[in-house]
Amino acid sequence: MDPEGDPAGLVERAQELSALGELLEAARLGTGRFALLEGPAGIGKTSLLDACVKQAEQLGLVGLRARGDEVAMDSPFSTVRELLWPAVSETEAEVLVGAAQFAAPVFDVTANRGESRDRAGAVLHGLYWLVANLAERRPMLLVLDDAHWLDPASGRFLLYLARRIDSLPVLLLAAARPGEGPDPMGVPALSATADAVLRPSPLTEFGAGVVVRRELGPRADDEFCRSCREATGGNPFYLRALTAAVRADGGRPTVELAGHVRSLGTGALGRSLLVRLARLGDDCERLAQAVAVLAPGSPLRQGAALAGLERERAEAAADQLRLVELLAAGEGLSFMHPIVNEAVASELAPSSRASLNLQAASLLLAEGAPLDRVATHLLAAEAYGEVWVVEALRGAAREALAQGAPEAAVAYLRRALSEPPVPELRLEVLLELGRAEAELPYAHDFAAYREALDRSSGAQQRAEIALELGWGLTAMGRNVDVGELLSGVLEDRNGLDPALVEQIEGLLIGAGSVDLTITRDVQARAARHLDRIERGERCDPIIAPAISYAGALAGLPAARVTELALMALRDEHLMDFPPAYLGASMSLFVCDRFEEASQALDAGIAEAQRRGSVPMFVQMSTFRACTALRMGDLSLAEDHAQRVSELGSDLGVGHWWMLALVPVLLERGGPEEAMRVIETLPLGEREMRVSPAVAVLAHRGCARFSVGQTRSGLADMFAADRRMAGAGCDLSVFVDWVPTATLALTALGRGDEARALAARELAAAAAFGAPRRHGVALSVCGSLDLGADGIDQLREAAQLLGRTAARLEYGRALVRLGEGLRERGEREEARAVLSRGLDIAYGCGGLALVERARAELVAAGARPRREALSGPAALTPAEMRTARMAAEGLTNREIAQALFVSAKTVETHLSHVYAKLSIERRSQLSPVLATQAPSHTGAVTR
Repeated sequence: MDPEGDPAGLVERAQELSALGELLEAARLGTGRFALLEGPAGIGKTSLLDACVKQAEQLGLVGLRARGDEVAMDSPFSTVRELLWPAVSETEAEVLVGAAQFAAPVFDVTANRGESRDRAGAVLHGLYWLVANLAERRPMLLVLDDAHWLDPASGRFLLYLARRIDSLPVLLLAAARPGEGPDPMGVPALSATADAVLRPSPLTEFGAGVVVRRELGPRADDEFCRSCREATGGNPFYLRALTAAVRADGGRPTVELAGHVRSLGTGALGRSLLVRLARLGDDCERLAQAVAVLAPGSPLRQGAALAGLERERAEAAADQLRLVELLAAGEGLSFMHPIVNEAVASELAPSSRASLNLQAASLLLAEGAPLDRVATHLLAAEAYGEVWVVEALRGAAREALAQGAPEAAVAYLRRALSEPPVPELRLEVLLELGRAEAELPYAHDFAAYREALDRSSGAQQRAEIALELGWGLTAMGRNVDVGELLSGVLEDRNGLDPALVEQIEGLLIGAGSVDLTITRDVQARAARHLDRIERGERCDPIIAPAISYAGALAGLPAARVTELALMALRDEHLMDFPPAYLGASMSLFVCDRFEEASQALDAGIAEAQRRGSVPMFVQMSTFRACTALRMGDLSLAEDHAQRVSELGSDLGVGHWWMLALVPVLLERGGPEEAMRVIETLPLGEREMRVSPAVAVLAHRGCARFSVGQTRSGLADMFAADRRMAGAGCDLSVFVDWVPTATLALTALGRGDEARALAARELAAAAAFGAPRRHGVALSVCGSLDLGADGIDQLREAAQLLGRTAARLEYGRALVRLGEGLRERGEREEARAVLSRGLDIAYGCGGLALVERARAELVAAGARPRREALSGPAALTPAEMRTARMAAEGLTNREIAQALFVSAKTVETHLSHVYAKLSIERRSQLSPVLATQAPSHTGAVTR
């Protein structure tokens, strides 16, 4: 046992071991955590990992381990494969099921070779569920050493898993050096995400003495031990390296040697390692240099070939290197510690290292090694214009895209371009690079596509490249750039293939509709194509949804917009173009065709889940939330909006994801929360070029009014209206801002302006022809007129909205009618109407309207009761969604995978459901949920 009483044999690490033990116990009991060991090289991080693995085994956890590596860091998911493959290989059929199937390309590049777009998000989702499936069998410890050298794809997954690990019986433990690796912000990002960060300290004078005497014997005197600590700063690895050097030199650990040791310092230790290596002879030195270039664990035959040694000489050299503890014991060639690797590699001249990497790539390619391993060496080799290098890198890029690792594909193709390829292939490689860049999960400028445009020969080729770039920009929400790009291409359309022109026109109209700087041009283009459709001419499939959406923004009658959208959705191939499919679905939404819009969006969500496409899921779910909101199903709307907000903030999808969340929060009675959410996104001049940001500005105005900021709220709403109107678009298509604006104007004593605004909205709504919008406008106008005409308008609004699926607006119209009747003294009818409005508002979950209706009922002389928080109506949106899916027979894991949440979240929701519904079993869900939520009938005492 150690003098400190540490059973792991480590010196002065009891505190870290205790903390790791607590984290392991939490994982064993089902609560996952991410812990980071952070510190410089040699501080003892790996030893702590070793001790944690042993402790995990004693507790019954499965331990899986991998290490980041400077050589392999350009191979996509190399560390994740090393980490998970031992478990996957034993249980592949059992764990690569459900959503986990999207992880299959990480382990078999030939698996799941479908469309690669959105593959990156699907693979992350699949890897998470793979870990969940593995952990369901037994709690796990996942260990990642040298995490500063993770390949980018593995690093993305590490952060993805860390943010969701609390619901898994898994301890994720990583060790990293701050300030090292290819990404200087990588370790700080890990530290910010970690639940616990442990930073081992240098050994004290006492601890250093323990280490020195272990290595050199108990007779090492105190002065010598102090000198060793001063020379190494208390770094455990350097201490052992220093004592090994002293032992190799035959020195005795005495006071006389102490002065010499103190003068060495840590910088000399690397040189000491190299001196020891040189003394072993040329064969050992050449083999060590080969090992420094090859990936850890490479077979001896590869090291021998790269070092130019025959088998017998290579075996002898390897034995010697292991004997002096420079190479680790066991199969394959790996250094004892990364510091040894770095010391050997640092002595290689850049040209020598590049040459060795080129030889290694050629050797691996000849052996049929995976192309990503070949490519990692080619990235470090000098460019000489060799054809085989370009082809190997292109092949590796294709495999990286199939694995969901676009960063690696981009690196390989950029290196291929620098080789360079033969001139006739350069444009082809540029286009491959452009397609890879289009899949990167972060903002960039599509440099390859833009260079390809410059190198294109002829208008036709330029247009084809521009179309590809346009789709890439659309996927990133760069609609402004799409408009500028494609408008320029179409200025010279003579000689272009008419089918290509149609595709460009369709994308320009669809994407450009939200760019307020070109909407008038877009609307003119849409009108020309509308004329063609009306003449019966055949158009490209994406034309109809594009002009339906553009037409809706411009005020084209709802009946015509609906006809175009339904025609587009009848094309079974439209789903292959998610933005176009979404445009058709959105057109139905703005025309109040809620049932058809819901069906289309649900189908889009199901397809996104089938593909594992998080971006597509976010897009479809955003407008599913908007549709549910307008139908008055606030539970469903909030459910979709909250999930979209969580995923959307990760993806950086701009302002789209707020279009439902903010109004849902306002209807739910949470204006402060709505303000907090809005303040997370910028709303400056740059953002105001696109309509979604302008819509969010209008929502901010509504939220500001709700928290008492009447003047600034009104200014926001009018500013949004002016921007949209100036671009020929109608703000009310997406935002119900007029009802709030008229309230604000009235509160400020500007009643005439309120009535004028309401009349303007009523005229626009009647011309558009969407029944919900028309009913809302009538209701607003009627609420501003206390005379008989106003009551007639309120009654007409209630009748019109009562015939639609817009339940919440029907309830609001009834409440407004009740207010008008009460103010005219017709209290008995007012109470009846208000009671009905309260009943509907409660059924929709519109808490803000519920409170307003209750206040009006009190003013009308009634005593409305509060509802008990039990039964189906007491369920939160997430609980109701989970309960419905469980009632349909889905397991917790199936529910979680379908909804992009954790299994533990599902378990928590169901436990709350059982308590609120007073049931004990899953089989009781269906009959209880089949009943109607408690009604407010009789809830008012006259």
